[in-house]
Amino acid sequence: MAIEPEVIPNNSNEGETAKVIYPSIIPLVILVIVSSIVIYFVKTIFTFLLMLIGLVFAWNQIKNLITSN
Repeated sequence: MAIEPEVIPNNSNEGETAKVIYPSIIPLVILVIVSSIVIYFVKTIFTFLLMLIGLVFAWNQIKNLITSN
């Protein structure tokens, strides 16, 4: 036994007053902008921390070199 889907006949006015719904692009644009800003700041902070670690390491090496003489 086959299941027949509900069909609106051609002479029916049902669907004439249906509201066309388009997906809103504003939340998507906001999400892309916010995620881009977050990624930029994370990259900046990560780069800064790596440079800071390198400078501290170099400072300790130079300080050990000076104090050993």
